[in-house]
Amino acid sequence: MKKSLLFVMFFAISLFSAELAPTKYSDAKAQIGKGEVVMLEVGSIYCHACKDMGELLSKAIAQKPSRKIFFVDVGSERAAAEELKIRMIPTQIVYDANGKEIDRHIGGFTAEGLNTFLAKHKI
Repeated sequence: MKKSLLFVMFFAISLFSAELAPTKYSDAKAQIGKGEVVMLEVGSIYCHACKDMGELLSKAIAQKPSRKIFFVDVGSERAAAEELKIRMIPTQIVYDANGKEIDRHIGGFTAEGLNTFLAKHKI
């Protein structure tokens, strides 16, 4: 009985705290310039605003699983922050299908703002 209760509690907590899981920068970078628009969400697993963005992005991906959105945790990958020229987190970077950076936004979004940003770039 206790195991069942623990399982249900764990499931409920994970259901309501969906966040975007970190992707190694090298793996995310390998997806850029492959014929699709790619967005990098650059932040840290310890950053409150980044966690909020992760939740919003998880919902956006659930609505459209084909979206190429990757979370890069610069808290654990400091070299990525330097290469990406990150000054503040969270930062969203959008690359076109050819791999050219076409937009960069610093800070978080509201749900509406994120939807507008994703629609603008056809993500």
